[in-house]
Amino acid sequence: MFKKIIKSFLNLFLFSAILHNCILVFLTIRNSNIKYLNYFRILGLEEFWPKIVEGRTSDLISLLVILIITTSFLISGILNKKSNL
Repeated sequence: MFKKIIKSFLNLFLFSAILHNCILVFLTIRNSNIKYLNYFRILGLEEFWPKIVEGRTSDLISLLVILIITTSFLISGILNKKSNL
């Protein structure tokens, strides 16, 4: 029973994250402003470092961080799938 509750919360977080990102993509397209997809802004890091979301360098580093995280999840998923075979 406890595992089902934990799984339900994880699914809620995943659903909320997907919905949140869909809204951000919509706002980016509607307003033609890539800043909505800046990973540091999404995480709310500008509360701690006010100038972290400003400039092209921030956008490039943000994109690089997103690519690294996505690639690491893909690689770990592929390795886990191979080890289960």
